[in-house]
Amino acid sequence: MRKTIVTSILLALASTAAYAAGDTLQVVSVHTRDAALIARMSEKFGHMRVDRHKGVVMVEADATQMSWLKDQHVDATVELAATQAVQAQTSGNSLRSIPGFACYRTVEETQASMDALIAARPNLASKIDIGDTWEKVTAGGNPGYDLVVLKLTNSAIPGPKPKLFAMTAIHAREYTTAELNTRFAEWLVNNYGTDAEATWLLDHNEFHLLLQSNPDGRKKAETGLSWRKNVNTAYCGTTSNSRGADLNRNYPFHWGGPGASSSQCDETYRGATSASEPETQAVVNYVQSIFPDLRPDDLTTPAPDTTQGLFLDIHSFSQLVLWPWGDTTTLAPNAAALEILGRRIAWFNNYDPQQSVGLYPTSGTTDDSAYGPLGVPAYTIELGTAFFENCGSFEASTYPLNVAALRYASRTLSAPYKLPFGPDALQLTATPDLVVAGDTVRIEGRVDDSRLNLTPQPQSGAPPVPTTQNVASARVYIDALPWEPGVVSQAMTASDGSFNSGSEAVRADIATTGMASGKHLVYVQGVDLNGAAGPPNAVFVEVAQANEIATLHGTVTDAQSSVPLAASIKLGTATVQADAAGAYSKRLRAGTVDVEVSAPGHITERIAGLALSGGSDIVRNFQLAPNCTVFSDNAEGANPGWTAQSPWGVANNVAGNATKVWTDSPAGNYANNINLSLTSPLLNFTGYDDAVLSFDHKCVTEATYDFGIVEISTNASAGTPSWAELYRCDGGSTWQNQRIALPAAANQGAVKLRFRLTSDSSEVREGWSLDNIRVEAGGTACRAVADGIFDNGFE
Repeated sequence: MRKTIVTSILLALASTAAYAAGDTLQVVSVHTRDAALIARMSEKFGHMRVDRHKGVVMVEADATQMSWLKDQHVDATVELAATQAVQAQTSGNSLRSIPGFACYRTVEETQASMDALIAARPNLASKIDIGDTWEKVTAGGNPGYDLVVLKLTNSAIPGPKPKLFAMTAIHAREYTTAELNTRFAEWLVNNYGTDAEATWLLDHNEFHLLLQSNPDGRKKAETGLSWRKNVNTAYCGTTSNSRGADLNRNYPFHWGGPGASSSQCDETYRGATSASEPETQAVVNYVQSIFPDLRPDDLTTPAPDTTQGLFLDIHSFSQLVLWPWGDTTTLAPNAAALEILGRRIAWFNNYDPQQSVGLYPTSGTTDDSAYGPLGVPAYTIELGTAFFENCGSFEASTYPLNVAALRYASRTLSAPYKLPFGPDALQLTATPDLVVAGDTVRIEGRVDDSRLNLTPQPQSGAPPVPTTQNVASARVYIDALPWEPGVVSQAMTASDGSFNSGSEAVRADIATTGMASGKHLVYVQGVDLNGAAGPPNAVFVEVAQANEIATLHGTVTDAQSSVPLAASIKLGTATVQADAAGAYSKRLRAGTVDVEVSAPGHITERIAGLALSGGSDIVRNFQLAPNCTVFSDNAEGANPGWTAQSPWGVANNVAGNATKVWTDSPAGNYANNINLSLTSPLLNFTGYDDAVLSFDHKCVTEATYDFGIVEISTNASAGTPSWAELYRCDGGSTWQNQRIALPAAANQGAVKLRFRLTSDSSEVREGWSLDNIRVEAGGTACRAVADGIFDNGFE
């Protein structure tokens, strides 16, 4: 329950200069479930986060939009912490100069990254100029840009191949999207030949990635403006910061319908006519050139289930996976298949899956204009956790979750209307993965049909949530995908003896007799009880002669106690884990290999260029010295130097922990609209590296709205230190242990850590509690301490 109900937007904003001149932005929560109001808002606001469960619509609003909200007589509250963050990003400073945002590449840096991939792997990467931006086709202004698609595929393997088209940053200020798309491209290319999944995806598919879909607008956003549209000066005045067309309301299918404004200065202005903008024309023409036309332009005829390929438009922020239609609650003719793939994607990022209209009505959008005329399955993914998501949150959450979602989607490209109905194949291993010709290899993995997001759709009349099935079988395929002509397969067995659940561990022993020397792709595919085969995945098996293979093995123990360690041993690009006895073993190609041995709480050991002779058996044991403790606090004794903003304090009454802990709210629940920190003393990491922060915590906050955030400053002695996010939590209920690597702290002399709680304007919880906070590190300074201990007879 909100502590304060604000009945007038004027009252809500009076104390925060709501009607300041210019483009000052604020983040406002409008408390409503009124579908008609939400629909009207969708034509006025570019950024909207709609939470029908909570009954809140969060928007970013300038003075004109604030006035419009006042005229609607809405119940609204300014979100103070979110507003501060937005204003920091829109203060006229360039994006690259804002602490915490340096990970987002500019237009020019994105282009340079494309060129670097092409130069490094010209057999895998190329680029295609698909058209021009508004500024480039308009004389007398800025030079503008080419719209460039990065095409990725193994060109040595002929097509035709299924295609993924993914466009990002059509809305200029959505920084996370182009960075995700660029990193996905880098993951594919940089892992080709070493990662089996990246390799088979590039061998058998094409990826057409439009990293910067609105570069003219993006350059405006890079100056610190909250720019959404293109920069067409024919709309809303030649110098207005509200000029341009919303490119994602300018697409031709059902252009001019609901959720798109006819007012030129509105954020969702649809443009003068359907596909009036050169950026729109370029994308429409290119998409129609790579995907066949498989359905008429009606609302009832389905595309065939043999359709190949996928269209993605990636935005931020609302944490959603959306599919057609956007302007009507009528189900798309391929609705069941669109939903099942959408829910599979949403399992990975834990976003809400729904038909686009369930968010609010939209028209003239990219996904409807791909699926509607062509029949290719099309999705909009809304990334992220904030209007302007900083790099720490992006690196820790948005990127890893969504690159996993993109990888899954890519595995379905051969039959996106069929494969998602079946179980996924994951956790594949080959033992050994380097084998003497003629020996047997065990392939193990998991076939899982349960990885489906089960969140109900919000719109009236939505179909019920689909059900998953038990796994019925799994097979392995050597050097050929399951659907290739003449492929030879072998049945796998359930590791527990029978296929009787939705997730099954599976295995098969395959003979390598007759297999040529070199790397082979071994595919695994599962089938469910309905007979639906799922997307395959692959693992490498390398065949060699005995005199080409060396075996490296040994043990990893604690240097002081000789206790076996749960160590990771990185050998070139491969990593093996030590067993319970600390033992490891790995077959490797003869030659040299770089070795890195690490274990939690211990100094990492590295060997460069370890020589491996063919046919040899090499023993290498490692003794790892414990890390040094740089800082430690269990909250039981005197304050070791924390700066605690009230009401942060020590309490001994937090459920689930019988000892004293630090908590943001010792007296009960935290308050609304707070932004309060617990900050460490100054820490000196000179001579230290591989630092790790560990702590126990219980993060009981309102999920997706109130957050516990861990941050680091490496210039903490400066007058105004900069902070970078490392981790965030929300919506927890139990005590957990968390470990966070601190690479930025390496050899830094002025470091601070802080734990910061932020809340929105409604609903409060118990809060964030912390215990056993500890920072450990290795490096030369720590090694000197360890060597000193041994020199004094403690070895």
